[in-house]
Amino acid sequence: MKYPCTAVGRAVAACATAATLLTGCGVQKTGVIEVGGPATVMAADPKGQYLLFFLSTEERLTPVVRFQEDYGLPGHTEPVDAPTDITALFAGPLADERAAGLRTELPKLNGPVGVSTSPGKVQIVLPLAVRPLGKPAVRQLVCTAAFAQDGDGTAEVTLQGEDGALPPARC
Repeated sequence: MKYPCTAVGRAVAACATAATLLTGCGVQKTGVIEVGGPATVMAADPKGQYLLFFLSTEERLTPVVRFQEDYGLPGHTEPVDAPTDITALFAGPLADERAAGLRTELPKLNGPVGVSTSPGKVQIVLPLAVRPLGKPAVRQLVCTAAFAQDGDGTAEVTLQGEDGALPPARC
C-alpha cells in the first residue's frame, strides 16, 4: 500500500530536519585540549625486567620499565625481587630517563634495604627516617614495591624507617 505524500507530511519532515540541524547551534568551537603526556605501557614479558616509578615534569608518578641488563645482569631471566627494585629506585633515573624529564624525590640510600613479603603485603625496612619523606617520595616507594610484589600493584605496602613506620598504603 502506498501513502500519498501530503503537505503535512512534508512539513513534519522539514521540521524534524531543521530541529536536528539547529540542535548544534550555540556550541562553541574549541581548539585541542591537552590532558597530559602520552600513555605508558608495561612490556608484556616481565622476566628480566622491572618497573620503577619516577616523577615527570608535571609531578606525575611515571612508570619506567628497566631491564636487568641495565644493572649488569645480562641473560638473567628470573623476575627481579623487591629489594633490587627499591635499591634501583633510590639510585634515581638513568641518564636517558633524566633527559626525558624524569626525577626522584628520594634521598640517597646509605645502607641495605630490607623487604619482607606475605600474600598481598610488603614491608620495606629502610636505613633512614621515613616520616620526613614527602608524599611524592612515599608514592614512588609504595608503587614500586607494590608492582614488584604482585605485578598488578594491589599489594599493601608499609614503610619502616629509623623513626618508626608509616601507615600501610596502596598504589
